[in-house]
Amino acid sequence: MTEEEQKAARLAGVRKIIVHGGLAHMDDIMSCAMAYAFGVPHDAVIERRNPKPDDLDDLSTLVLDVGGRLDPGHLDFDHHQRAREEEPKCAFRLFAEWLGVDEEMRTLYPWYTAWNLMDVCGPFNTAKAMGTTADALAGFIDNPLADWVIRRFADDPTLRQKLTVTFANEMVLTRRCWREMGPKITLREYSGLPVADLTQCLTEEISRCSNAWVARNRPACLLMRDGRGEGYSLLRCNDDPRIDFSRCVGKPYTLFAHPGGFILKTRSKTDDLELIFSEARTS
Repeated sequence: MTEEEQKAARLAGVRKIIVHGGLAHMDDIMSCAMAYAFGVPHDAVIERRNPKPDDLDDLSTLVLDVGGRLDPGHLDFDHHQRAREEEPKCAFRLFAEWLGVDEEMRTLYPWYTAWNLMDVCGPFNTAKAMGTTADALAGFIDNPLADWVIRRFADDPTLRQKLTVTFANEMVLTRRCWREMGPKITLREYSGLPVADLTQCLTEEISRCSNAWVARNRPACLLMRDGRGEGYSLLRCNDDPRIDFSRCVGKPYTLFAHPGGFILKTRSKTDDLELIFSEARTS
């Protein structure tokens, strides 16, 4: 049995998850979702309260974001007792490190790093670390959907369970798509540009994981099957200055070219991609 399987087996024995009461945060919500995603049975109840001493030592109780103790051997993952000068690590990051998926989580989820900082350091230090202001940061992360989820997690035990298990299932699906998508991608070159061929990937894989793949591999463009037409969809990556698909407006092969220059849809899969990229190339 691998170490990952051993940890999953330990989590399979959990019958109760304890997180703090009062105001809910992304940390306790996502810690619970990760627990369900990595082996805790979905009928294990989430209790929002301070743990008792016996809870901290009970191997069938997972304690997250509360309790004043980091002790993976007893399934206790709190961060509030950690010294201020230590590297910022909230409960879901400490839990991810124990699971061995910290790097994967940072790769797949843009929110992971920002919300870790937000929970431990607060909005002003987080904004400073991200090169922006607290007001600007609030404009990115504050939204009515997130507010509704946080409030329902806090106030509605039935919906709390359903929401958290739903997040867990989404996490499981995204991780599976990530594992299965990579081997299907071929890196090609057109007009001297690195182009990632995703034509063998499923739409679900692309929608969930292509951003993470692009961030890691830095192609100039994605080549995909057009879900609405008979040709290809070409998507410029990272606002690459070498590509401007608006230069292809009116060409015989162009079904649609976005005025912003970042999307082109071809009429047919027989269109000459080398020609297309040579005409879209700016330098």
